[in-house]
Amino acid sequence: MRPRRGLIVGWVVVVLYAASLLLVAATTSDGRLRPGDREPSASDVEAFIRAWERSREATFLRTGTFERRSDATGATISSEDVLAQRPPQRLHRQLGGVDGRDDRRVIVCPSTPGDDDPAECTFGDPAGPSYAEDVAGEVAGLRSLLEGDAPVYAVERLDDGCFELAQLRTEPRAPFGIDARFCFDGETGAPTDSRVRYAGDIVEVVAVTGLTGTVQDADLRP
Repeated sequence: MRPRRGLIVGWVVVVLYAASLLLVAATTSDGRLRPGDREPSASDVEAFIRAWERSREATFLRTGTFERRSDATGATISSEDVLAQRPPQRLHRQLGGVDGRDDRRVIVCPSTPGDDDPAECTFGDPAGPSYAEDVAGEVAGLRSLLEGDAPVYAVERLDDGCFELAQLRTEPRAPFGIDARFCFDGETGAPTDSRVRYAGDIVEVVAVTGLTGTVQDADLRP
């Protein structure tokens, strides 16, 4: 009987040790469970969708920096990041290029290598979807990722106007990488700091240094 009892005790110790490792792996540095390891929260999902929708309908001028880095190799590229929005107009400058829309027209100004002159901007079909229709489609796409029986991401709402997302399953259309953090300004509704981590240890970070609710015509010129 003694050998059997010792064997049982040994297995209990192993199981408890494994459980403790899983608990550590499932928590963040401050002891919180990661979004993907918590009970799903419909209210957190709805709050994130509403914050995202509001950020697409708000008027603001946001300035800051964008960085894409490889945590595996240490390689980094960065640029100024400027986002001007006054619906139905939106213009985003990043990595030497410009993209946006003027209600029904999509605007694209590709980046050019080195010190070459800026590329000529192209304007989409003026009969395309309206700005409001584009926002509605974006929100519907978010719901398809976050709601239902098999959501692609779990969402956790934090106390500082930020949300953390964690990927739950493999999905080719997953736009927010393996995990992400998005923050929104309470006054203007603008999207502020963000961090997205993709497979292969690629991380993209937007750090906001300036934000105003006033947008001039010049801010929206490509």
